[in-house]
Amino acid sequence: MNLPEFSTRYPVTIAMATLAVVLLGWISLDGLGTDLLPDLQTPVVTIDLTAPGKSPVEIEESYTRRLERDVSTINGVKRVYSITRSGQAVVIAEFAWDADMDYGLLDVQKRVGRYAVNEDVSQLDVTREDPLSLAVMRIAITADENTELDALMGTVELLIKPKLEALDGVASAEVEGGAEKEVRVTLDPYLLEAFGLSSDAVINRIAQANADVSGGTLRENQQSYLVKALGRLDDINDVREVIVGERRGGGGTVSGDRVPVRVRNVGTVDLEYQERETIVRLDGRECVGLAIYKEAGSNTVAVVNTVLDAIDDIEADLSGMLFTTVENQARFVEDAIGEVETSAIHGAFLAILVLLIALRSWTVTLVIGLAIPISVLATFTLMYFEGLTLNIMTLGGLALGAGMLVDNAIVVIENIYRHLESGEDARTASSRGASEVGVAILASTLTTVAVFLPIVYLQGLAGKLFVDQAWTVAFSLLSSLVVAMTTIPMLTSRIFRRLNTTHKTTVRSDKYYRFLNGILNRKLIMLGVVLLILGGTGYIARELQTEFIPREDQGLFQIDLTLSEGSRVELSDQVALHVKEIVESVGGSDVAHVYALTGLNPARISTGGEPTGPNRATLSVALHTQRSRSVSELVRDLDPILSAMPDIEVKYKLHETALEGVMGGQEAPIQVEVSGENLDILARITKELQTRIEDLPSVYNVRTSFQGGQPEVDLAIRDEVAAAFGLTTQTISRTLERQLSGEVAGELSKDQRTRDIRVKYRDIDLRELHTMQIEGTDGAILTLGDIAELNIIEGPREILREDQRRVGRITGYLTEGRILSEAVADVRATMQEVVVPSGYRIEIGGEERERAASFESLKFALLLSIVLVYMVMASLFESTLHPFTVMFSVPLAGVGVIFGFYFLGEPLSVMAYIGIIMLGGIAVNDAIILVDRINQLRQAGLTLREAILQGGQDRLRPIMMTSATTILALLPMAIGFGEGAKLRAPMAIAVIAGLVTSTLMTLLVIPTMYELIDRLRRKSA
Repeated sequence: MNLPEFSTRYPVTIAMATLAVVLLGWISLDGLGTDLLPDLQTPVVTIDLTAPGKSPVEIEESYTRRLERDVSTINGVKRVYSITRSGQAVVIAEFAWDADMDYGLLDVQKRVGRYAVNEDVSQLDVTREDPLSLAVMRIAITADENTELDALMGTVELLIKPKLEALDGVASAEVEGGAEKEVRVTLDPYLLEAFGLSSDAVINRIAQANADVSGGTLRENQQSYLVKALGRLDDINDVREVIVGERRGGGGTVSGDRVPVRVRNVGTVDLEYQERETIVRLDGRECVGLAIYKEAGSNTVAVVNTVLDAIDDIEADLSGMLFTTVENQARFVEDAIGEVETSAIHGAFLAILVLLIALRSWTVTLVIGLAIPISVLATFTLMYFEGLTLNIMTLGGLALGAGMLVDNAIVVIENIYRHLESGEDARTASSRGASEVGVAILASTLTTVAVFLPIVYLQGLAGKLFVDQAWTVAFSLLSSLVVAMTTIPMLTSRIFRRLNTTHKTTVRSDKYYRFLNGILNRKLIMLGVVLLILGGTGYIARELQTEFIPREDQGLFQIDLTLSEGSRVELSDQVALHVKEIVESVGGSDVAHVYALTGLNPARISTGGEPTGPNRATLSVALHTQRSRSVSELVRDLDPILSAMPDIEVKYKLHETALEGVMGGQEAPIQVEVSGENLDILARITKELQTRIEDLPSVYNVRTSFQGGQPEVDLAIRDEVAAAFGLTTQTISRTLERQLSGEVAGELSKDQRTRDIRVKYRDIDLRELHTMQIEGTDGAILTLGDIAELNIIEGPREILREDQRRVGRITGYLTEGRILSEAVADVRATMQEVVVPSGYRIEIGGEERERAASFESLKFALLLSIVLVYMVMASLFESTLHPFTVMFSVPLAGVGVIFGFYFLGEPLSVMAYIGIIMLGGIAVNDAIILVDRINQLRQAGLTLREAILQGGQDRLRPIMMTSATTILALLPMAIGFGEGAKLRAPMAIAVIAGLVTSTLMTLLVIPTMYELIDRLRRKSA
């Protein structure tokens, strides 16, 4: 007893099983998480080493090279690259995608842990990089004009931050910008010298005076008393009065009176703002920013909504404070997923509308249409047990499969109709009709599922990104197969008893019968036409442009500003304010908000992204939804003005794709890397390349990694003099750092606020540097000029390394309307014009390198999927010959793809390649149904020609209907609007264009090839 027979014999059992699937599907849907992308765990480990005060060259020599050598030999490491800056080295180890990253992280930690004990190293972090661990939202907090920034910062730190971090799903709320006051003790070096004191002595005395010390325990009458000497400083006046030394008085005696020297005698004590590291502004007004990060595995939308509800409560409690949401990842997630859902629903509606027009029966259309919701709910259950989430890839898979979910049901009902017309009763017709096409629909389903197997096992980013989509499509199609073989026969066995089963058709199969007969009489002409079409397609294919990921205008972009090295954060802030005014002037009413972060950007430090520091600022520009210009057009208008500003480097980051965090969104799309060892030669080659690339019309805003340099004061220590006073290079450096940057000598606590007591020298200029005091081990006071020679030089701003070689990098952005492959071709031609010395090489990197690697991987997946499709058909047909006939549908589908992308002017991307791979399994479905029917008729005794003509006539309507439902179901995705639409469209376009040509030509070419191959086989037998 096969499935259709069982279903018609036990309808109640099948009905209950179907209801169980529906119930479990609803329950599973409620348990599925929602996020923008699948849970991608990129195989990257980042080593972040901090050694304050050291130049990039020193850190590279002492640490970067050694770290690279250590991690490059770890099993599984594919690529090692690094960025070395003043005081910091970031080494990034990229593992193979199939590597066990738990072990990988441990291996790296073991190899590099020994560097943490070096006295020069203040911090060493080894972390896993998660491209999806970006802030899910960013909030700007402002207060009324009477509220000081220090008070606002205190409210954020003490009240707002803890409340938000206590919310479910929130990992952390990181404060950006703001400023807190500290007790600043500013020492005068001349007064210190007059009193014979050093800065170390002052720091130690303040620390000793600001401590509660235990005096032991007193016991009396069986009672114990804890004795404490209270020495806590309560306010700023207490700090001024701390005794730091003594001096002789004027008492008239030989020895004189001993007079205490207090802090106020050797410097000033004030309550001042801490040295600013970061300044944050919203639309020009200084504010405090909060970046919200979610816990791993948490639902982005749920976390953001929870935070927004909490902010509403906080805002109601704290009058005078304004919370502005600057970035909201949940909005994009909701919009993108909502657009996919809308596309799927519209597609399903169009598919059912096609059925209604073709079948002219509401009841039959409803029976077939039930395959969509039942299959989708079954898919949700399978997704739940597989641990998948609802994201743009899984929902995109459902949208792609929406039209195909009814294909099997259409074929089954068409065959059931045919049996009813021959006089069979409804139950027999339902059982036999479904059983008869069982092999055909099993073959067509398995071939479509088979094309996704290479994607599941595909290595690299493309495989990890699309594996969830592959599972979703496979689950939905397999579910639709089960529905077609069980639920559909059960329903037709009951419903068709009460229906008029007269075959109503809108397809004139008799005309097709005569036309096909004419084609079969002119097979060579038909084959000649096909060869001409394939040849023309091959020629046009060479003209197609390519890109990595489709670009999309999200209404957001960043402007990265870099001033000359050594510029203070206050100067960078003023420049950022000026740029903000330019953006608002040029952008006009299109600009919604400008969020400027100047100085230290902690989010970028550990990722090896753009540099961060006092001479850098990032402006995040958000545009209104309704705007007159695109982001690219606005950037194009801004660039001539901003690039003309002297001594300021300007870079842009366009938020163009939903996948930018995964794809390396910090990088410009055009990157050229020059590798070698000598920095001067690298700088010369990159500068020459930069000049040539700037002349290309396809690229703008061309920059190099050698822009500007870091001013340094080199100290040549006189070793013999230093040694005589017990001084070393390390002790001299640490003393200078304490004096110039200050050292925290303790804290003042009051009203739940804790303020640092920072002791430092007054600000001095370069001319006074040699007068700074250094205390020897014997207490002698020396000046820096006594023990060192000072030289002012300019060192490199940063040193880039790739595969243990130094690299110079040129970056650029695509001009509006230009495609990546077009710009890369221009850049490659320019590279050929540059003479490169021996030992140096130039190569394309960045997005083009990722595109080329992904395309090679996907080409292999396409070939493998075609082989798998053939193997599935050979197994089901139990023939090695008939599958060759069916496989001719694949190149016929390729014709539609090439012509479709060519005439639409769309470039081929990774997303388009996924559509092409899918098409390899979909395009053969029509041919499978046709060839299977021809084989059945030949087994029934018809001649070859009669079987071909009758088979074509029998299968014309189901072929046209299944193709029409698939095409129309994908149409909303192909022309969709909203967030993420451009990301999904290439897949839909590839399937639609390929299916149009494969369907039309399958009805003509496949019968021709079937007859030709069969006759050739008989002649050779």
